[in-house]
Amino acid sequence: MGCVVRGRSPATSLSYHESGSHLFVASEKDSVLRIVDCLNGGPPSDRPPMIKLKREGIRTVRATHHGHCVLFSPGMNGGVPKKNSIYYLSVHDNKILREFEGHSGVINDISMSPVDDTFLSSGVDGTVRLWDCGKSGNNLGELKLPPNVEGAPLAVYDSTGLVFGVSAAMAGGEGYHVHLYDARNYTVGPFSEMTVTRQDIESKLRVGGSTPERAYALSKAEWTSMQFNQSGTQILVGAYGGIAFSLDGYEGTVLHSFQTEAGLVGASTSLPMAACFTSDDQSIICGNDDGTVSCYQADSGLLARKLRGHVDRVGAVAVSPAYKQMASACTSTVVW
Repeated sequence: MGCVVRGRSPATSLSYHESGSHLFVASEKDSVLRIVDCLNGGPPSDRPPMIKLKREGIRTVRATHHGHCVLFSPGMNGGVPKKNSIYYLSVHDNKILREFEGHSGVINDISMSPVDDTFLSSGVDGTVRLWDCGKSGNNLGELKLPPNVEGAPLAVYDSTGLVFGVSAAMAGGEGYHVHLYDARNYTVGPFSEMTVTRQDIESKLRVGGSTPERAYALSKAEWTSMQFNQSGTQILVGAYGGIAFSLDGYEGTVLHSFQTEAGLVGASTSLPMAACFTSDDQSIICGNDDGTVSCYQADSGLLARKLRGHVDRVGAVAVSPAYKQMASACTSTVVW
């Protein structure tokens, strides 16, 4: 354990800057953005350690290529977002530089391109939108879901920035579509269309120790996060019910499932599992309801080690893109 940064409410999102020097921590309940100096272990010396965003609220934060600027989506007020916008914030002087408007519902994810200033947003309005951090106004492009899908999409860039993936639920809860697009020519449609069936998810959950009844119920859980590994050979999905699973990046078949430790015995959780790949593609990091962090082998799905130190549910995890370092958060954020 490297350092501990204490907070007052559970963290809802973590994001490392590409240099690995700073970590951004969002807490929706108290509308606070915290900044951690990952090299020295503590508050940064060149910017404020905490920013209150009471007017907009904050739910999701994403680091940009600029070390002093982040993107964030607003928090919820009684189950309703304060505004369906995305904000570009300067943490140096706590000023909102740009506001990106267009979504008509809750924004459920933001994905920053690793190669330029474009980013993707996905929302419960059933659209995926492409934006440019340097340009205010309308989005650069928009993808609308076909009528045969349900729920909110997720959209995320791969590590090259040349491809992005979009997932959406099939009608009737029978699985998910995962489509891959050429980021430079997305208007022609996806170049790969994969199907992740409910039966495939259920089978892997049963192998992982779930009862048949619980595996069936969890196989219909809504997806809440999606990430490519560095090589693009696997896709990691987090979902409600305290589960995550890895997919083959080319075929869409379910490789392994992961369940929160508190969900394997006793009462099941309704909250999503926080999960991410390590930057070397060797491991998968998962936050558990019992306050532990599980490290699994990405190729075999076997548990390699478990980290202890949190006092409550670990609701956010992230891995440094530049150093052999990771972060996990409950109310407090731990850098390992």
